[in-house]
Amino acid sequence: MSGTVPRQHDEAAEHTDGAGAAARQHHLPTAATAALGVLLLAEVVLLCGGLLSLWPILLALVAPGTDAAATARWSPLGLGEWALTADVAMLLAVILCSALGSFVHAATSFATYVGNRRLYASWLWWYLLRAGIGVALALLVYLLLRGGLFAGSSGAGATNPYGFSGIAGLCGLFSKQATDKLREICDTILSTKGDGDRDRGDKLAAVQNRDPDPAGP
Repeated sequence: MSGTVPRQHDEAAEHTDGAGAAARQHHLPTAATAALGVLLLAEVVLLCGGLLSLWPILLALVAPGTDAAATARWSPLGLGEWALTADVAMLLAVILCSALGSFVHAATSFATYVGNRRLYASWLWWYLLRAGIGVALALLVYLLLRGGLFAGSSGAGATNPYGFSGIAGLCGLFSKQATDKLREICDTILSTKGDGDRDRGDKLAAVQNRDPDPAGP
């Protein structure tokens, strides 16, 4: 009887070690963590550089009295020249600022979890897609603002680059709140008086327990 106790302890220890090894395998490897950190640093450098070079051009294009069809040349970090109109320059500013806000969120999370040694490999795609999610949300909010679907978004300040860029940055930083706001707008615009699924007589729940009629509906 007494000889079986050490065996049980050994099995428990092996099980604990195996669980710990499995948990360690789920952590993002050191090389991948370093690569992700370098990627985030490169991202903020490129975003800030692009925004700094774009901003004077944007201000000139949206200045009072400027022809709406006027164009200006923009050379982002020396990578060729683009002919920008005011609308295109505003869209680019929204993209850059929303990506910058997404960087703040991602970099804060990255530093926190790396510092606590709790950065898991399963979250890698979250960091890689974070900027894209923020940009997509900011573009949707920008289009709604320009369309006047938000209160106070039309009028003389409808082309204010500071306001739009700030909102874009907030959309990238607070994607959850931006998504909730878009859902409120969708509920308002696409509101219905009844429940379409509940009002349908041929819904799936009514026929899921019987064979379909071979003669058709």
